[in-house]
Amino acid sequence: MTDLNRRQFTKLIFAAPAILAAGRRVFAGTDAGFRFLVVGDSLVWGQGLEEKDKFYTLTRNWLATEAFGAPFDVDLKVKAHSGATLTLHKNEEDALSRAGKRETDKYDPEINVGFPSILRQLQVARDEYTAVGIALSDVRLIMLSGGITDISVASILNPFGDNRQLESDIERYCLKDMSIVLSRASELFPNAITAVIGYYPMISPKTSAHELFNFTLEAYGFPRPLKPIANNALTRQFFKVIKKRSLKRSRIWIEGSERNLRGAIERLNKETGSTRAVYVKAPINESNTFGTGNGLLFEMVKKGRINDHFYDERKERCGPVLNDLKNTTGLRYPIRFCDMAAVGHPASEGSRAFMESIKAALEPHLATLANQTNR
Repeated sequence: MTDLNRRQFTKLIFAAPAILAAGRRVFAGTDAGFRFLVVGDSLVWGQGLEEKDKFYTLTRNWLATEAFGAPFDVDLKVKAHSGATLTLHKNEEDALSRAGKRETDKYDPEINVGFPSILRQLQVARDEYTAVGIALSDVRLIMLSGGITDISVASILNPFGDNRQLESDIERYCLKDMSIVLSRASELFPNAITAVIGYYPMISPKTSAHELFNFTLEAYGFPRPLKPIANNALTRQFFKVIKKRSLKRSRIWIEGSERNLRGAIERLNKETGSTRAVYVKAPINESNTFGTGNGLLFEMVKKGRINDHFYDERKERCGPVLNDLKNTTGLRYPIRFCDMAAVGHPASEGSRAFMESIKAALEPHLATLANQTNR
C-alpha cells in the first residue's frame, strides 16, 4: 500500500462513523438527500456517450450505492453541454443581443455552441433549485470542466500559431476566468465541493500521422475521393513536420492548463480557508490519447464517420441549428466540426477511467461531504 493510499485509508477509517450515520439517515428517509450539479463543456457532458456511460452518471451511481457505506439519495442536475465557454464571449453576447436572443436559449447539448456559458449554467441551476424550494446549501458536489473551448482545439493545435499567445490565453481562461467561475460556484452553493476535471494531451508522438492527416482533411471538407492522393507517403513526410509543431502546442496546452487550473483551485481554497475545490487529473496521457489505437477515445472510422453513439443524430441536427444561428445572429460555427465533435472525447472505457480518477480525488473528502449532508 502506498503512502497516499495509507493516508486515504486512515481518513476513511476515522470518517466511517459519520459517513455511515449520514447514509443510514438518508436511507431512512430523514434527510433531504445529496444534490449533485454538473456544469461545463463537452468533456464533462460526455460528448457522444450514452447517459449510462457518462462519467457523471458513474459518479452518481458510486455516490448512491458505495461511497458512504449505505444507500444514498443522490439528486443529479446536468446543465453542461458541448462547446460551453467559461463566460460568454463579447462577440457572442453582442450577436445574441442584436438578434433578440438570450444566452439561456436551449440547444441540443450535443451541438457545440458556446452558450449558455458555464457561469450562466451555475446561475440557471440556482434559479431552478430555488424555484422548487430547494436550498442552495443542499448542493454538496459540483463537477465541471472548462477552458478548452474558450481557446478552441483548432487554435491550440494550429502549427503556425504563436506559442506565447497560446500560453497567455491558457492563463487568461484556465486561471483568471476559471477563478471567476469557481468563486461564483462557491458563493451560490456554500456547502459544495467543486471537482474540476483536468484535460489531457490531444496528440502524442505515438499518434498516427496518417490518421491525423486524414482527420484534418475530413474536418476541413477536403473532397473524400481525393484524400488518397493528398494523403500519400510524400505528403505525410511534410505532415510529420506539421505534426511536430502541433505536438509542441498540445504539450504547452496540457502543461499550462493543469498548472493554471490547479492555481485557480488553490486561490479559491486559500481565500475561503477550506477545501472548496479539488482537481481531477485526467487518466489519459500521451501513451493512450488520440490516434494511438488504445480504444479510450472516440475515433474517426470509414467515410469520415465518428464511432460514437450519436454521430448520425448530430449530423442531422448540426446543419439546421448552426445555419439558423448564422442567419439570425451572424455567428458562424463550422458544421463539419459539429458533426465530428465526439472525436477525441472519452469513449466508454475512457469514461470509466475518468470515474476512477474522480473517485481518487473525492475519497479524501467523503467525511466532509457526509458532514455537510448532516447540516
